[in-house]
Amino acid sequence: MKQILSTLAALLIVGCHSLETTDSVIGQSPANSQSIQVEKAPVFIPLTKIELPTQNENSAHIEKKITVFGISVFALEGVTDRDLKLVAHVLAQWIDNNEDGTPDNPAVLAEIVRQKSRMILGVTFDQIGPWHEHSQGILKYPHAPTYGLDVTTINHNWYGLPLSEYSQDHYLKEGLLPPDATTEETFHLITDVGYASVYPSIFWHGEVGSNPSEALRSYITKRGAGQKGASMLTEAMDKARGGYFKHMPNQYPNNAWYTRSDDCGYKCFVGEYIHWGMITLVGLNEARQEGILDQWQIRNAQSMRNRDPGLYGLLTNAEYNFPNTAPDGSYGD
Repeated sequence: MKQILSTLAALLIVGCHSLETTDSVIGQSPANSQSIQVEKAPVFIPLTKIELPTQNENSAHIEKKITVFGISVFALEGVTDRDLKLVAHVLAQWIDNNEDGTPDNPAVLAEIVRQKSRMILGVTFDQIGPWHEHSQGILKYPHAPTYGLDVTTINHNWYGLPLSEYSQDHYLKEGLLPPDATTEETFHLITDVGYASVYPSIFWHGEVGSNPSEALRSYITKRGAGQKGASMLTEAMDKARGGYFKHMPNQYPNNAWYTRSDDCGYKCFVGEYIHWGMITLVGLNEARQEGILDQWQIRNAQSMRNRDPGLYGLLTNAEYNFPNTAPDGSYGD
């Protein structure tokens, strides 16, 4: 993978989580001799050094953390350093897909950070569920978007790593629906919080949340808060499901190609839909023809372009700057 610029590496050494520059460049216009002030865009520095929790975080049973582009990735007891670093690297690769040290879509990242979004890693879902119920409220910003990842569902083989002891039985017995749960849960955070808030008419999932962006507030004021037709993304998804269904239908229409089989709610369906599209676009589904057709019937980018041009168009539109390369867990290496 590409090397991060040496200047950014130097900043990492001194432990900066992020750097927001407000320096101005002053230039003279030859025509009118007026000063032109150009604001530098914020430069976010990813940090993949494991940190100890703050006193508040420790009270919420956080054992360690990594901060990536201003996003906290927390780990509960039992999560290995290797898995914490792996999740941090994958998250960084979704945000900075070309690995030049800056976010590919600064507005999306800024909104994720504004909402204090974070991830929580546990050894099993049985550990994460009670943490959400009993400990999340202890944290500062208790209502911030918090995405859980059960690290038993990390497919270490995907990253050329041996399976962890705690994921070996789960992976061998249960298998994984996504190629790796790390790529999925990190991507959900980016689209659910960032893209939906910055581009609500395009990517909103139909739920407001506790801290909506100004763009989303304005959009809802104009159109209302109904889920049906909430955005171009939901319209594309409804077409892929064969119609608008607030809940999972007893049977999908024959013309549907997105047929998730458990009812996780409309917002969840939207998040899963764009995730299926993204991992298909970057080639993660091409070798996975078995085990996914009951949920997603598109196997590669060309097939998606032909069968689901709406979703394909959103994910490849240069304005939104989505990733075009699958994360491999080696950000900056």
